[in-house]
Amino acid sequence: MIRIISLLLCFPAFLSAQKMFPTDAIPEAVETIYTKIKERHPYPATFEGLKALDAARAQVQSALKTIVDSKDSIPYYEFVGLVAPLQEATNCGHLILETHLDSTEIQAVRGSTFPLRMIQVETGDYVLLRGLQSATDSLPPGTVISTINGRKVGPLIKELAPFSGINDNRNNDALLYKVAYYPMHLYQSYYGPQDSIVIATIDEAGVAKNYTVRAKKNKYVDPKKNKTPIANTLKFEFSDDGETGILTIKKFSSYKFSDGNYFKFLRNVFDTLKTTGTDRLIIDIRNNGGGNSGRINALYHYLSDEKFYFTADARMTGPARAEAGESAKTTRRRAAGAVTRRDRRLQRHLSKPIKPSKEKLRYTGKVVVLINELSFSASGIFARMVQGYGRGKLVGGVSGASANIMYGASKRGEPILIGPSQDFELKVNTIGLLPKHPIPGNITPDYIVRTTLEGIRSGRDEQMEKAMEVLEE
Repeated sequence: MIRIISLLLCFPAFLSAQKMFPTDAIPEAVETIYTKIKERHPYPATFEGLKALDAARAQVQSALKTIVDSKDSIPYYEFVGLVAPLQEATNCGHLILETHLDSTEIQAVRGSTFPLRMIQVETGDYVLLRGLQSATDSLPPGTVISTINGRKVGPLIKELAPFSGINDNRNNDALLYKVAYYPMHLYQSYYGPQDSIVIATIDEAGVAKNYTVRAKKNKYVDPKKNKTPIANTLKFEFSDDGETGILTIKKFSSYKFSDGNYFKFLRNVFDTLKTTGTDRLIIDIRNNGGGNSGRINALYHYLSDEKFYFTADARMTGPARAEAGESAKTTRRRAAGAVTRRDRRLQRHLSKPIKPSKEKLRYTGKVVVLINELSFSASGIFARMVQGYGRGKLVGGVSGASANIMYGASKRGEPILIGPSQDFELKVNTIGLLPKHPIPGNITPDYIVRTTLEGIRSGRDEQMEKAMEVLEE
């Protein structure tokens, strides 16, 4: 473990801590990644998808020839960047290649947290989205961060970002947003656990100053095994004037809470809205990375006055996976997206119509949903439900989630490990989900509102302000 004691000492220390991948293992690793995506991911089950994946494979193989001949090893991040075209070819932000950590490494990396949250503003600078306490000073929101451990922030974020998820349809703006918001997990995955980091700030006069930020040490607990207070995930309140309800949902994951129940919480929220006659509602799912389909269905259940669908269709396979001698029945089932009995049952379950709530429970007021680049997966599906069915408006940033097909349901079983020392783990989702109202590109707000440097420094939530304005129209 390396302790940073000054900016001048950081360069040699970090070079020695950097994790390296042997180049003679790259060709086999490339083939393993290619094969697993080809066998499991729904996109290359179509002829068009397989053609795109094969082209990406050829691109990677061409690029690695020079590397294998000239170097003994390359940094982990460089290996991931090399094979990233295999992910980009699928247009799937659920497809992730990440360092494989054993239990001890997980405790070290995830137990060493830094409250460093950044966002790129209109000037091109990366600034603190939230205040940060250094070893000597308290840095306010909007402080410009120029380097982390001597590395310029912009290039560092681009270096860490590839193949790390959330970029459906190659929406790499969302990918960079994610890494800037959570930079230290990936940083420590590639460079090892850090006791502290050195950040350089630049003030309005252009003067640079270094600060040491120490890690907060926590014992990592798997969230699937740890019950937390419901207030950590769900919050309901009224606006200052009492005219608007604001429901914040930080994640749709099916974790259990120590002091409440998700479905009862929603019932109480909508009971309160009905009882008070509140006809304006903001649902804030910014930074909500998704979760369980049942939880978004339960939420939209209160908003709809007609039958609705979680997905119009689900696809697990396709014609590119046809085998010689298959029966006509299997061919038809493959064309329909599901061959096995289990897959057909799952397909029917995911695409069945869902009834709205009873009229006495249904919310009929105006609805605005706040989203940003990190509103992904199930959150993206919910946002598109609201927008596609015409139930409300979206305000915020363009989501990393696709508006025409999304992938879910990670395959269970043994992890897919890559590299001679099980260096990386490949996560492949196996079901393609087609929305009821597909449109090209990513889920895009009706009103795009970008966070500004002025807004951050003045403590304003500009996206929330716009949501209020839309409800008043």
